Amino acid sequence: MPLPGISLKFPDIKTIHRRPYPAISPLKPENSQAGRTVLITGGAGGIGFAEAKAFIQAGAAHVIVTSRREGFLKDGVARLEAEAQTLGGKTKISGYASDAGSIEEAKKLWNGFKESGIDIDVLVLNATVGGVSGPLINHDVEQIWKVYEINVLALLSYTKLFHEQLDKTKKKFIVFITTDMAHNLNISGEGTLSSYALTKNAGQVLMQQIAQDMDPDHVQITSVHPGYVFTEGAEKLGVTDDMLEWDDVELPAQTVVWAATDDAKRFHGRYLAAWWDVDELKGSEIGKKLDEDWHFLRVGVKGIDTIYRTPVPSK
Repeated sequence: MPLPGISLKFPDIKTIHRRPYPAISPLKPENSQAGRTVLITGGAGGIGFAEAKAFIQAGAAHVIVTSRREGFLKDGVARLEAEAQTLGGKTKISGYASDAGSIEEAKKLWNGFKESGIDIDVLVLNATVGGVSGPLINHDVEQIWKVYEINVLALLSYTKLFHEQLDKTKKKFIVFITTDMAHNLNISGEGTLSSYALTKNAGQVLMQQIAQDMDPDHVQITSVHPGYVFTEGAEKLGVTDDMLEWDDVELPAQTVVWAATDDAKRFHGRYLAAWWDVDELKGSEIGKKLDEDWHFLRVGVKGIDTIYRTPVPSK
């Protein structure tokens, strides 16, 4: 399977990371998740599992992971409980078998949280599917739409259910796990993950739009591209360990923890890559662009300036 062009750099960032570094460490006091309940969809394996470990290390009170596969979920929860025990056993671990792409199962899950008095503080939208490969026109509509159910519909249903249970007295966080294929759409030919690019782009725009209507002092939404990590999911798509110099899975995991802090507030509704140095992201040059350019680090149409129409006065 051919891999897409790697958007490792962009001109505003000079320092690129492939492994964890001190600024995003879950052990750093500024990145503490103490007292928080964290829900990670697809958190029993791969990048989601590493995210769960990072939140445990950051002192979260309760880490909840979901998976469609019960056996896989049970194994993941056991490994996370072992991780929590090595750190003193202060983090509660829970696992729920649930299909993120099912509206009914999502409602059942969140109703269960409500009945149990569980209030989610951090929602990590990690679950995803690769979908069909090659030209979209060669596949059944039903096949392509099934990918939308996980990569788009699940984002909307979980975010809405999260919003409905909000404790208005506490700030909440949503971190969406995106991809460079959400903006790097110059892909074609056999073997390319066309449905993945299509749906992750739609998911990125969806989370941008939801963020537009949210006060980041109340609900902070950030999209994080995890980089290139060799996972079971990638292997199932025909990717092999020797295709790339892969990133350390702890890099995106710890970046997600950082994204669930006030430090990342300026990137509400925007796109970040785990490769980019967060101290540089907070620098004055990027800060100026964030203040002056609404489109900066957002998905849109390149080459068109925004024109705001003046409202017509009512007669």
